[in-house]
Amino acid sequence: MRYDRVEDIVNLVMMMQTMSRGVSLYDIQDEFNVSRRTAERMRDAVVRIFPQIETFDSPDKIRRWKFKTNYSGLVAFTPEEVLELESAKNKFDSEGFQEKSDCMNEIIRKLKVVNKKDNSSIETDVEALLEAEGFAIRQYPRFKINKDVLEIIREAIKSFKKLEIEYQSKGKEKSSCIIHPYGLLYGEKHYLVAYSEPREDIRLYTLANIQSIKILNEYFEKDEKFVLAEYAQNSFGIYQEEPYKIKLKFDKEIADDVLNYHFHPTQKVKQDDDGSVIVDFTAGGSLSICWHLFRWGKHVEIIKPDNLKTIYQELLDEAKSALI
Repeated sequence: MRYDRVEDIVNLVMMMQTMSRGVSLYDIQDEFNVSRRTAERMRDAVVRIFPQIETFDSPDKIRRWKFKTNYSGLVAFTPEEVLELESAKNKFDSEGFQEKSDCMNEIIRKLKVVNKKDNSSIETDVEALLEAEGFAIRQYPRFKINKDVLEIIREAIKSFKKLEIEYQSKGKEKSSCIIHPYGLLYGEKHYLVAYSEPREDIRLYTLANIQSIKILNEYFEKDEKFVLAEYAQNSFGIYQEEPYKIKLKFDKEIADDVLNYHFHPTQKVKQDDDGSVIVDFTAGGSLSICWHLFRWGKHVEIIKPDNLKTIYQELLDEAKSALI
């Protein structure tokens, strides 16, 4: 689009906002000296950008467009956009992130103030969309998050300050150590990724196992080579192991589900002539992989590596022994 055409669109927006009687296609043709087809294109462009424009027929039977009378800005939000925020808030609720949920709720409240339109209508539309699209709060087992611990960790990450924690792993005695917080990983369990001064290496700390925590008035320098996304990608789940090549075969009965499933960022998926699906990816985290494969039941076969087959069989034997 040429610069003069952009200028025309901006001027048309101002016309629709300032002319109380609205703007017709005839007005657009006269004001900008364009054909009716060009006037229609200009109108369509503005209406696409600003859903708060209303259409009406004036007493002279001419169709006109203008911004709604209670509108005072160039930005407004549709029910579909608010829906995305509401669904994100519900997800935070279901996963125990109360602080994030409260923050999202505050954002939604502010957006409704900015919107300057009939918010009761938006709320009705959002409620209907939430119900229609099934955004119920999902209930499942999860570990609780200590809000105070999370706030201290975030503050330390932002300020690059060291943390002193008391930590108690399962079956071990409580210990104290100084760490450099690098980031957080969320899942069924939630983990702090940090450099451990005693271990001189990157370690994962389960948030639920942190007994006490405090920020030290000491700064740390983060390893410039460390990238949280790359660190997480090396594993399946959160367990850090040397990545290795994995090949899985899924029966044709569940092919559609597998073809639409994301296993790992490195995955390669191929459907064979017999309808079965082969999934290849490279990752560490043998336990997490095996636990995940349980969900596919008898419909999955581990092609390689052999050590993953062994771990899978051991876990199956342990599970069966619990029934005896």
